[in-house]
Parts: sequence; structure tokens; C-alpha cells
Amino acid sequence: MPPSPHTPRLLPQLLALTAARLMLNTGLRMVYPFLPALARGVGVELTAVYRLVTLRNFAGLLSPLFGPLIERYGRKPLMIVAMLLFAVGCLVVVLWPAYWGLGATLVMIGLAKVIFDPAMQAYIGDTVPYRQRGRALAVTELAWSGGLLLGAPLIGLAIQLWGWQSPFLWLGGLALATTLLLVRVLPRLPHAARRLLTLRSMAAVVRRHPVIWAAALYTLLAMAANEIFFIVYGDWMEGNFGLALGALGLASAVIGGSEIAGEISAGFLVDRFGKRPVIMTTGLLNALAYLALPFIGSSLVSALLALMLLFWFFEVTLVGGVPLLTELVPSARSVVMSVALGAGALGRALGSLIGPVVFARGGFGSSGLAAAGVMLLAVLVLALWVREGKE
Repeated sequence: MPPSPHTPRLLPQLLALTAARLMLNTGLRMVYPFLPALARGVGVELTAVYRLVTLRNFAGLLSPLFGPLIERYGRKPLMIVAMLLFAVGCLVVVLWPAYWGLGATLVMIGLAKVIFDPAMQAYIGDTVPYRQRGRALAVTELAWSGGLLLGAPLIGLAIQLWGWQSPFLWLGGLALATTLLLVRVLPRLPHAARRLLTLRSMAAVVRRHPVIWAAALYTLLAMAANEIFFIVYGDWMEGNFGLALGALGLASAVIGGSEIAGEISAGFLVDRFGKRPVIMTTGLLNALAYLALPFIGSSLVSALLALMLLFWFFEVTLVGGVPLLTELVPSARSVVMSVALGAGALGRALGSLIGPVVFARGGFGSSGLAAAGVMLLAVLVLALWVREGKE
């Protein structure tokens, strides 16, 4: 039987994977609180940078194309490729400090993310028993909140001290160091490397298992709901409360701390009370939080408290759903995770298109209403059609 996530052999692997995801998620999430600063850096309107974020999110639709590569060449080699792509991508905007240089960097970061995550999740699915998988995945998900809790204050400080390009230089260098750590710590799983999967056979897997379509729709809707809200969050905080770069970074760190609480509690809750009941409950609470926040966030303190609750609910829903997805079709985990990640990227892309329009026309209250409605649809899809496989 595979080892527990608390055994000495697996713990260093989980820590290395978490460090790698911290780099990826910091690069992915740093744009949200600092969108105005990046727009000023490349000399364009804020709406132009919104379009770059949308382009990056659409790049995530390529995720299903990497499923066959993950199965053919193994989990570890594709994780290494993803980290090298991320490091190179970060350096593009340093060497080409212009609008399209920033766009190229964001797209390469987005691609690295959608290659790394399904490979990592499939690796953990192969290594950790289902009854313990929630806790193991929750450890790696700490890197998601860490992108805000640790990354955002440091990004804000770096921009203030050395300019808007400097965070990308630091992230690129740290990503290379993390790649060497993965090479040293992770063993290669021979059984994963021997599988041969083509795009045609991958499509056949999806056709044979309709639950994959349901999981993709659930993921798309949940990510779209969060993106509708989150893409305008930095603009709202800066405009509503007049926050400077450092304060924006600290405000984002508060959200990151709430997400860490969500990730830790998700690992316990879903293994103790069941994956589906927990994420359906927190999904409903997340929808209510989207709806309520614009009306109770009249002061900075109340807004931060409401954001903490909102992101705690969302993080339990998101992280709690990952071990469920890894067990929908156990014989094709990388296929499921690649399709789900591609659907999540499409959801983020749609949310990044819809969010600024809703915000511009109806204000933050309309943003909350739209996000709440989409999240309720996600919970409905989950309740009706997403269940563990019986292989």
C-alpha cells in the first residue's frame, strides 16, 4: 500500500511539490492585486491588461493536450518541463518590458500551471490512498494561498523598491532553484511512464465516462464565479479605500491567510465527513458570501473580514473537490485532471471577460450577484452528476 502523507519518504516530496506550486501560484495570482501597477508599468489602460489576463486564461484550454504527454512520459518529467517553462516565461518581460512582453509572460505562466498541476495531482493520486488523499493534496494546496499570503506583500515591496518588472526576475530565479529540488527529491514512477495515451484514446475515455463532462462543467462554473469577483477586486480595493501598493499586498495577504485556513480545514473535513457533502455545503456558503460582501464591506475592516470568510468557503470547496476529482475515473486520473483544469481555465477566461463588464455597468454589487448565481449552478451540477467512480 502507498505510504501515508505523514511518512518520512513522502513528506519531502509533498514539501518540494508545494514549493514548486508556490512559485507557479505567485506568478499566476500576483496580477490581480497589482493590475493597476502593471498597467502603469507598460503604459496602457487597465482594461488592456484585463485582456491579457483573459488571453492567459484561454491558454489554459490547452491543458487536455498535455494529458497524453503526462501518461506517456511520466508525471515527474512533465513537472520539470512546466517549471522550466515558467522560469523562461518570467524572464521574457524582464528582457522585453512592453505590453506584449507582459502578455507573453502571462501566457507562459498560465501554460506552466496547466502542465504542472494535473501531473502533480495524478502523481499524488498514484501515491496516496484515497482515504488520506484529501490531507496530502491539502498540503500542496497551501501553495495557492501562499501566493497571496507570502507572495503578495513581497511582490508589492519589490515593485516599490525596484520597479514593476522586478518580481518576475526573482520568480524566474527561484523557479530554477525549485526545479533542481524536484529533480533531486521526486522519484520517477515507472508504471506511469509506460502508459501510452493518444488524444484519440483520451477522447474515447471522456466519451465512456460522462462524469468527466459533469466534473468539467462544475469546475468551469466554480472558477468563473471566483474570477468574475476576483478580477475586479484590486481595482475595487484601490478605488474604494485608496490603498497603496504595500497596503494592497497586505490586504491580499489577509485573503491568503484565510485560504490557508480553508486548505488546512478542507484536508480534515473532506476526509472526515465526506468529499461531496462538505464541498456542496461550503459552495452554497460561498455563493451567499459573494452576494453579501458588496453590502457589508463598507469599511476596510468589514471588507477584509468578509473577504476572509468568502475565500475560506471557496478554498474548502476548491481543495475539497480535488481528491473527489482524482477518484472519478481512477484508471485515467491525468485525463480527468487535465480536462478539469482546462475547464477551469475556460471558466477563468469567461469570468475575466464577464467580470469587468458587470463591474463597469452595475458596480461591485452586480459583481457579487453574478458570482453568486454562477456558483449556485456549480453546486447544482456537483449534486446531480459528480460522484466517485466504481472501478
